[in-house]
Amino acid sequence: MPWRHVDDALIIENAGIAVNGENIVDVGPWSKISKEYEGSQIIDASNSLVTPGLIDPHTHLIFMGSREDELELKLQGVSYEKILRRGGGIYRTVNATAKASDEELKRLLIGRLIKAAMLGTTTIEVKNGYGIDPEQEIRLLRIINQAMVGSPIDVVPTYLVHVPPRDMDRNVYIKSVMSMLDRVRSLAQFVDVFCDEGAFTVNETREIMRVAVNLGLRLRLHADEIMYIGCSDLVGEFKISSVDHLLNMPEKNAKLLAQSGSTATLLPVTILTLMTNKRPPIKALRETGVPIALGSDFSPNTWSLSMQYVMELATYLLGMTPLEALMASTVNAAHSLELKDRGILQPGYLADIIVWDVPNYRWLSYELGRNKVLTVIKRGRILRPTQNTTV
Repeated sequence: MPWRHVDDALIIENAGIAVNGENIVDVGPWSKISKEYEGSQIIDASNSLVTPGLIDPHTHLIFMGSREDELELKLQGVSYEKILRRGGGIYRTVNATAKASDEELKRLLIGRLIKAAMLGTTTIEVKNGYGIDPEQEIRLLRIINQAMVGSPIDVVPTYLVHVPPRDMDRNVYIKSVMSMLDRVRSLAQFVDVFCDEGAFTVNETREIMRVAVNLGLRLRLHADEIMYIGCSDLVGEFKISSVDHLLNMPEKNAKLLAQSGSTATLLPVTILTLMTNKRPPIKALRETGVPIALGSDFSPNTWSLSMQYVMELATYLLGMTPLEALMASTVNAAHSLELKDRGILQPGYLADIIVWDVPNYRWLSYELGRNKVLTVIKRGRILRPTQNTTV
């Protein structure tokens, strides 16, 4: 179950956690845990904060190349449309990704997963989306699945229907996507559609989702990022696990999300990279009891793997308290991915645990710009730093 209010959280001082194999077996005061259990290994977390591992429920992690030069163009006032016309933007990434070998992409992806782990992320969602051509997108999904074998953290693969290609009729493309969905079932846990101005319309998204649901695939949705065209309304028609971005969602739609059971996944780093004054209607989301999660939205345009940075920005850009931001990056992020075995430090849950170099949870948003992680424990195993962190 998601946590809708900070009162749902229980903070224990001088606590201990007993772990057996991959799971937590007990949590409580250290005086109790130390008497009842004899550990083969004891991790001293004195004067430290201990939390569940961070969960990143929204990334575009598999692509080749970068677009750092386009930042300077944006600062000069060059529009994204002009950047596209010059051969930049998403289509530049698509071309670079298509030219890369499977092994190159797999190596890059594993490097990014390792780097995310060292920053405290223990579960991460990864979307395709930089293939555009349906066969290329299937290729990217296969590489994601191959990389999962060498990943230090759990990966949730998602099939993203990203943007229509420039060189194909839209209707033909959408039909080809829908015909691919049967092949997607063995490669992805979710289907996501980018529904927005310049991407897919509400009707097109509805068509794709209808086919996905009939095939037993679960849904996620990019909605209301650039403009409100009715995308978030789709929660009234489909069971959508997570509706993401929401910078232009009207406040009234918070009730729709609350009634649907969807999680609102907010992406504060994207607010920076879009250079926008828009904000999701967080007050309405809170008041209606919508579970709020946070994600990094890592992509060529939003280059940050750090969920620590996401939590910091959630406080300063969205007005979330440090505890709200932590909840949104753990238990609620797990809920957005329909993962019921992680995100909380409780008996029976996965032993995905972070030991922090801070005295209390408030420091997670208070201290900016430093990797505050001391120890990452994934499924009961301590992860060791590695040099294989090419991004």
